[in-house]
Amino acid sequence: MISGIHISTSEMIIQKGDAKKNLSNFIKGQTLLAKVINWSPEGKAQLFINGKTITAKTPMMLKPGQEIELKVIQEKDSVILKLVGPTQKITTSQISSLVSFFSKNGSIPDITGSRMENVKTILHDIALKSGKADKDFLPKLIEKSGMMWEKKVAVGVQTDKPPAVIKAGLDQLLTQDVKANILRETMAPGQGPIGSDGGKASAIFLETLESFQLLNQNTSESGRFLLPFPVFSENTFQFGQLLIDTGGKSKKGGKDSDKVVRISFLLNMTKLGPLRADFSVLKKSITGRFLLQDEDTCKYVNSKLPELKQKLSGMDYQIHQMECSVARNEEILESSLIETLLKKGDDQVLNIIV
Repeated sequence: MISGIHISTSEMIIQKGDAKKNLSNFIKGQTLLAKVINWSPEGKAQLFINGKTITAKTPMMLKPGQEIELKVIQEKDSVILKLVGPTQKITTSQISSLVSFFSKNGSIPDITGSRMENVKTILHDIALKSGKADKDFLPKLIEKSGMMWEKKVAVGVQTDKPPAVIKAGLDQLLTQDVKANILRETMAPGQGPIGSDGGKASAIFLETLESFQLLNQNTSESGRFLLPFPVFSENTFQFGQLLIDTGGKSKKGGKDSDKVVRISFLLNMTKLGPLRADFSVLKKSITGRFLLQDEDTCKYVNSKLPELKQKLSGMDYQIHQMECSVARNEEILESSLIETLLKKGDDQVLNIIV
């Protein structure tokens, strides 16, 4: 669990003695893989690079054992390295905890407690709602669910504006992000022991958000992202899964508008049971399928498809295919989208030709 926010430059300087001994090992523009051997609060880190242990000065908070990627931005006089990104991999236990998060019977306990009204307000705002389309659902989910919090802070402080203006901007951000609000409330004076029921639930939820961030970081190059989304019901929140596959970065310089975007969501509905929907979208063309646990539920959903097709056509979408079928058990398990996310190569959620 994150217990605070630490903001620093991403650069580190290799001390002169080490720089002289190892100067020939560094080339400007070179990317290096380093392992953190030790780090002290005084801002010194021991790094294992190219088979040698080197001491560097850095304001960054590093964890012993952590693997990081560095880029050489200066190699004369002293060596300056810039953090490109951590190479930390999500662990099996973290993946298991994510599956467990969606496997709970019934609703997730109220994580907000009686004191965190703003957290509850944000969750209500980004929750999936029935009855009418919400074109802002995905943008709000990405911006306010906590997935982008650290990035928003980094952007907010990297400016030439006066400190008072920066602080006001960060205060505004705090009111619009689930993760930031839980961090602020659990760390605020007089908020009660972290060992309380509300504190424990908040800590578990924060760890879950951070596991999602790490999972998405590990799959970002493939253009795949998995987001949890809340569904509010009777004073508690259930969470579904939303998998977005943008197809990754185009190596041939193709236009993003020519890409097939695949979207899947998985939700355990109160009356219908587990429901998975897979959609492929190319510009304004859509192909989709719904997967359900039994034939009776599938017949009911099939009866609603003409209405869905009409609504999509009214928004100028061209429907190539829209169907419902009984799912194989492994297709609607809580782990199914996570497994899809972690697949390598050209595995896709749904293949279509339009």
